[in-house]
Amino acid sequence: MAKNILYIHGFNSAGGGHKAQLLQEMFPECKVLSPTFDCKNPQAIRSKLDSLMRTQNIRMVIGTSLGGFFALYCSMKHHKQAVIINPTTKPSQTLRKFIGKQKNFVTGEVYQVTEADIAKYEKFEDDIMAGLEPDNNLVHFVLATDDELLGDHTYLEQKFSQCHDFNYFDGQGHRFTSVKIIRHILQDALSKA
Repeated sequence: MAKNILYIHGFNSAGGGHKAQLLQEMFPECKVLSPTFDCKNPQAIRSKLDSLMRTQNIRMVIGTSLGGFFALYCSMKHHKQAVIINPTTKPSQTLRKFIGKQKNFVTGEVYQVTEADIAKYEKFEDDIMAGLEPDNNLVHFVLATDDELLGDHTYLEQKFSQCHDFNYFDGQGHRFTSVKIIRHILQDALSKA
């Protein structure tokens, strides 16, 4: 049976972007699904993810930043291998920095982020994680030591103390563009899927 990989993009990005393309090149034996999500609508993201997890034989989930938040959710709810890259764990705080005019890195779309958009995350982020616990055998954190947006990720080791796979990399920044340097982590997670 095919090992489908789900890549969840971050805020101000879109499906089919550079990381999704690199993942497809790295794992030609897999199908990399990389839909575009409206990051201003967390309920719709959750619904779409739950549907994909149920219907697409997803074996591993990979997410970056806001996508890392949702990848963690998918791993915990659907018990799948997940590689979580520079995740935000409190979108309502992180996204507050982006109130105002934004431009999508992939599509070029210009749009507004409002207080109302951020408010959608405030209750949602606690509700979505309610009753879910990460499985140490399923969750693999990939973290940049120089993340200019989210800062020091070491708090994650306390927040998710039951997890033991924390991998730190220098010189990657928040966007973590060199996905190839984590090939061994991705291959290991996929082999366990």
